[in-house]
Amino acid sequence: MGGKEASRGFLYQAFASVLEALTAQTAWDKIYIEFPTSKDKVDIALEKEKQIIKSIQVKSTINSFSKSNIKAWLLELIEDVSSTKYELFLIGQCDKDTITFINSVKKYYDKDIDEKAKKSLAGFDTNILDENQIEIVNILFEINLLEKLVRDSLHKYISYRNKKMTYDQISFISSATVNDQMISSTQGKGIDRKVFDDELEKRILLLADGHSIQRTSIGIKSFNRGAEKLENETESCLSLLDKFDGRRLKNNHNWNEDIYQNLEEFLLNNTNKKHAYQIFLDTHSSVAFAAGRVLDNKSGIDIFPVQKTTTKGTILWDITRVPERKYSDWQFSHEKTNINRNDSAIILNVTRNIYGDVVDYIKDIKLPIGRVINCTLNKVGATNISVEDGTHATILANSIYSALSDRNTAERCAILHIFASAPNAFMFFLGQNSLGFGKCILYEYDFELRDSCSYSQSIDFTK
Repeated sequence: MGGKEASRGFLYQAFASVLEALTAQTAWDKIYIEFPTSKDKVDIALEKEKQIIKSIQVKSTINSFSKSNIKAWLLELIEDVSSTKYELFLIGQCDKDTITFINSVKKYYDKDIDEKAKKSLAGFDTNILDENQIEIVNILFEINLLEKLVRDSLHKYISYRNKKMTYDQISFISSATVNDQMISSTQGKGIDRKVFDDELEKRILLLADGHSIQRTSIGIKSFNRGAEKLENETESCLSLLDKFDGRRLKNNHNWNEDIYQNLEEFLLNNTNKKHAYQIFLDTHSSVAFAAGRVLDNKSGIDIFPVQKTTTKGTILWDITRVPERKYSDWQFSHEKTNINRNDSAIILNVTRNIYGDVVDYIKDIKLPIGRVINCTLNKVGATNISVEDGTHATILANSIYSALSDRNTAERCAILHIFASAPNAFMFFLGQNSLGFGKCILYEYDFELRDSCSYSQSIDFTK
């Protein structure tokens, strides 16, 4: 391995170890990087009461991981050290067979084996799965994504301690923590849990304001009901009322040229990294999504949406700690409607079940859809109170990538058509995460039943 590749390997191990330390579901006393074993297959190890409870091997490639690689690495890792759990942490692309194999392992543990999973696991000794707890994690070969994952995990860690920090503060602590792990990897001694937590706590206390962040209010409105005084309640406000007749875009206007371009200019001119913001979104869901896309997670802008709720009035939907809260999660279903078409439609039934309306619309205008991804919230269904708070909305928005992961390469290169009935704060968070969706188009429903009584295309992100 060359110097560049070796350095990159150590960096990826450091990222993976920080993620594990911040998110590990089981308690640990000590974490090691480059844990010494006879066959040198363990990159990260978690120890509790002098016993290894989790062993992790980190692999990265600029090409694609193969199924045969995965199977061989699993066997080597298990044979190298006795551990309660084993994990392969893969950084890079997986080919189609590998993705199917990884999903089949999950299905095996969930006791939800279908024919596709049986075929993928054929020839693999499933006794290994019965006798060991195995997890395979795959993320893209991209430093920015690793940095984002660490920042997000650190943000949750900080929130659980009832602290609020800016993006720059969290980024600073994140970089310092990754650097600590890289230094640790050269010493081979591991880091005690108390030392890890104490060092994080020290940095948090040094940088945290200790008080609620003062946020500058900005607003966007494309309809007036409930937002009559928004200009007076915010430091700056973009009114798009003159572009619409009720909720319908006027005939001589264009969603991209007249709405998105004005929105982008407004947001970039009225936000900066020196201040924190709260944004009022009295607007169409497409505009809320687009606002999040402009102010995405890489923008460095500390901003959270304000949401009108049924039970708590108008509140800031930021990320805060809710002890032992178990939020409802997504339930995804995939329908292949035409194997000769590569466009996908994702249907987000959050506040209202829109599946039937969307399917009718797709058929009526003959959208070239080959896959329909239907998303509903388990247990609670689609209601005005299905999303509980900003933390819940953020988790749901981040989880949409899971719904899109089953698409093949041709589908990922094609267009994603997004239909949603959801709170605008959720749409804002979804927009912040949408650059990884590829080409996408948004749609709006005729809620006033004045025009089409159906859907129409709004903002187009395909160019």
